[in-house]
Amino acid sequence: MTTRMPYRPIMLSICLTVLTFCQAQAFEPPAFPLNDAQLKALEEYAVAKTEKAFAAGPEGQFSAQTGFTSATIAAREALKACDEGVSEATKRCILIDLNGARLSNAMQMVQMLRVDPGLFEKPMKVPDLVLDVDAWRAREGYIEKAEHKAFAISLKGPWARSWEGATAEEAEKEALDSCNRNEAAQKAPCFILMREGASVPLEQLQANPDLSVDGQKAK
Repeated sequence: MTTRMPYRPIMLSICLTVLTFCQAQAFEPPAFPLNDAQLKALEEYAVAKTEKAFAAGPEGQFSAQTGFTSATIAAREALKACDEGVSEATKRCILIDLNGARLSNAMQMVQMLRVDPGLFEKPMKVPDLVLDVDAWRAREGYIEKAEHKAFAISLKGPWARSWEGATAEEAEKEALDSCNRNEAAQKAPCFILMREGASVPLEQLQANPDLSVDGQKAK
């Protein structure tokens, strides 16, 4: 048995981490790992007042600029100081924090794409997948369905679910086939988000340049 939803504009985005509500954190890792020196500098920067900005680079460089009356200027100075002596464009710094607020992964990734355009042609992680209201309700109803079952979705919004399949593989195929019949899925092929009663960990998902998604295979 399958159900699917034609693509609709998103009415409400619900923040999910492995399909649970996001919990506020004091600090989340940036788009690339920070070393001990960068983390220590960020910790010291956190207690500074006034307009401030913190920039960091993939080679361990960083700059914490505080004491300004303009956040724009603080950001400019942080990036300028952080990039001093950096000759390779792909190793340039990005802004990590502005006025004590961590920039989202999306904003950090946008900066990295501008620094290294080659990233457009590489897979990208999908740590901030969101569902609209209909998909969220369908996901909640899916939990109560009988196995074998699967839930598929596209990066463009369509979703479909299948349950009471003869096998788990059959349920996944039915969900994917149904989801991919949506017009929007022609631009972004559907992928498995849930199989049986478990969600695919978001950290496993990687979006390819063609908007297909890898990492949802069962292990």
